[in-house]
Amino acid sequence: MPIEPIEQGLEQAFQSERLVRWINDCQDLEELREAALSLVQQLAQQKAAGAWMASRASESENSKLKMLAELIKRADQPPSRDS
Repeated sequence: MPIEPIEQGLEQAFQSERLVRWINDCQDLEELREAALSLVQQLAQQKAAGAWMASRASESENSKLKMLAELIKRADQPPSRDS
Protein backbone atom coordinates (compact mmCIF):
# COMPACT_ATOMS: atom_id res chain seq x y z
CA MET A 1 0.00 0.00 0.00
CA PRO A 2 1.75 3.21 -1.14
CA ILE A 3 1.96 6.11 1.27
CA GLU A 4 0.27 9.22 -0.01
CA PRO A 5 2.35 12.40 0.08
CA ILE A 6 1.47 14.93 2.74
CA GLU A 7 -0.15 17.93 1.14
CA GLN A 8 0.57 21.44 2.32
CA GLY A 9 -2.30 23.45 3.65
CA LEU A 10 -3.11 26.78 2.07
CA GLU A 11 -1.26 28.71 4.78
CA GLN A 12 1.91 26.60 4.42
CA ALA A 13 1.79 26.92 0.63
CA PHE A 14 1.45 30.69 0.96
CA GLN A 15 4.39 30.90 3.39
CA SER A 16 6.54 28.70 1.11
CA GLU A 17 5.74 30.83 -1.91
CA ARG A 18 6.51 34.01 0.04
CA LEU A 19 9.89 32.60 1.10
CA VAL A 20 10.72 31.44 -2.44
CA ARG A 21 9.98 34.92 -3.77
CA TRP A 22 12.08 36.54 -1.03
CA ILE A 23 15.02 34.23 -1.84
CA ASN A 24 14.73 34.93 -5.57
CA ASP A 25 14.61 38.70 -4.97
CA CYS A 26 17.35 38.85 -2.32
CA GLN A 27 20.67 40.29 -3.48
CA ASP A 28 22.50 40.23 -0.12
CA LEU A 29 24.64 37.10 0.16
CA GLU A 30 25.01 37.42 3.94
CA GLU A 31 21.25 37.73 4.37
CA LEU A 32 20.76 34.61 2.21
CA ARG A 33 23.40 32.76 4.26
CA GLU A 34 21.64 33.62 7.53
CA ALA A 35 18.28 32.54 6.11
CA ALA A 36 19.76 29.25 4.83
CA LEU A 37 21.33 28.48 8.21
CA SER A 38 18.06 29.25 9.95
CA LEU A 39 16.18 26.94 7.57
CA VAL A 40 18.71 24.15 8.13
CA GLN A 41 18.22 24.50 11.88
CA GLN A 42 14.43 24.45 11.50
CA LEU A 43 14.61 21.36 9.28
CA ALA A 44 16.78 19.55 11.83
CA GLN A 45 14.30 20.42 14.59
CA GLN A 46 11.36 19.20 12.48
CA LYS A 47 13.16 15.93 11.70
CA ALA A 48 13.93 15.41 15.38
CA ALA A 49 10.31 16.15 16.31
CA GLY A 50 9.07 13.77 13.61
CA ALA A 51 11.39 11.00 14.83
CA TRP A 52 10.26 11.56 18.42
CA MET A 53 6.58 11.45 17.42
CA ALA A 54 7.13 8.27 15.38
CA SER A 55 8.92 6.68 18.32
CA ARG A 56 6.11 7.60 20.71
CA ALA A 57 3.48 6.30 18.27
CA SER A 58 5.42 3.04 17.92
CA GLU A 59 5.70 2.66 21.69
CA SER A 60 1.97 3.28 22.05
CA GLU A 61 1.13 0.76 19.34
CA ASN A 62 3.44 -1.83 20.90
CA SER A 63 1.78 -1.30 24.27
CA LYS A 64 -1.65 -1.82 22.74
CA LEU A 65 -0.48 -4.98 20.96
CA LYS A 66 0.95 -6.37 24.20
CA MET A 67 -2.35 -5.74 26.00
CA LEU A 68 -4.26 -7.40 23.14
CA ALA A 69 -1.91 -10.40 23.19
CA GLU A 70 -2.45 -10.74 26.94
CA LEU A 71 -6.23 -10.62 26.51
CA ILE A 72 -6.08 -13.27 23.79
CA LYS A 73 -3.82 -15.43 25.93
CA ARG A 74 -6.24 -15.17 28.86
CA ALA A 75 -9.24 -15.95 26.65
CA ASP A 76 -7.54 -19.09 25.33
CA GLN A 77 -6.84 -20.45 28.82
CA PRO A 78 -9.47 -22.76 30.31
CA PRO A 79 -11.26 -21.39 33.38
CA SER A 80 -9.62 -22.33 36.65
CA ARG A 81 -11.37 -24.79 38.96
CA ASP A 82 -11.06 -22.37 41.89
CA SER A 83 -13.55 -19.95 40.36
